[in-house]
Amino acid sequence: MGKLINLKHLYVWGCWRLRYLPKGIGSLKSLQVLDRPFYVCEGDDEALKLGDLGIMDQLQGSLEIQYLGKDDASEIEKAQLGNKEHLSHLRVFFKDEYGEQRKGDEEIVKALQPHQNLESLLIWYCQIGTTESLYWIKSLHNLRRVELYGWKFCEVLPPLGKLPSLEILEIRFMEKVRKVGVEFLGIEEEEEQVSSILFPKLKQLTFRSLYNWEEWAFVSEITIMPRLSELRLAWCPKLKALPDLRYKITALRTLEIRCCPILEGEYKKGVGKEWHNISHIPNVSITPL
Repeated sequence: MGKLINLKHLYVWGCWRLRYLPKGIGSLKSLQVLDRPFYVCEGDDEALKLGDLGIMDQLQGSLEIQYLGKDDASEIEKAQLGNKEHLSHLRVFFKDEYGEQRKGDEEIVKALQPHQNLESLLIWYCQIGTTESLYWIKSLHNLRRVELYGWKFCEVLPPLGKLPSLEILEIRFMEKVRKVGVEFLGIEEEEEQVSSILFPKLKQLTFRSLYNWEEWAFVSEITIMPRLSELRLAWCPKLKALPDLRYKITALRTLEIRCCPILEGEYKKGVGKEWHNISHIPNVSITPL
């Protein structure tokens, strides 16, 4: 494989039992398309390493990395994702392990820093307690979609409000988040002066399985999510209230609330104390347990 130095497209999809790609692929500096997820394989000298992706600056389209572990930060740095300007979609899956928080995940997240041309980012099972190591996400001005799943030790959401192109955001299974506030908007504190619109292009927002989420706070003086048309909340049993949707998110056309018992009572059609806050939305669906 290493001799095919002009190879641009490599298709190995459907080889479900293939444990790793051969090391020789690391010589294919012209490679543009790799349709198979990159499985991190430990302890096998014949396997392609993450660091071997470093010379593949022509990679384009999608790159998926699976089974990242605590010792992979140095390999991620060698992969030089920041140099891959043609890469549009990055999907990263950490090892789904139960137990204590993994300190190594913070170093991995720091090293992940992709090129600013990236359009979509998906990160699953990251075991960090804060989002400080995700500082680089603010520079991804072309990012249109973000999905975060299974960050079970993270207590705050990352600062995404100032991303100018973000259209779709999904936050799922972040069990330690109790409050969504100014940090999510990308500002330091409520008193901070913000001249721009936050979440200016966001159209779809989903929160699912935030089991300890209690409060969702907006800053009254700031324009937020002016284009949001779809809001979905599911399995957020402790969430007490929604922001004032009448005046803050005026473009909303679809609201789905599922398995959120407090919200179900407060926003029940016609009789809930907060029904007036959502009665203007054309499509409202509230589904109990």
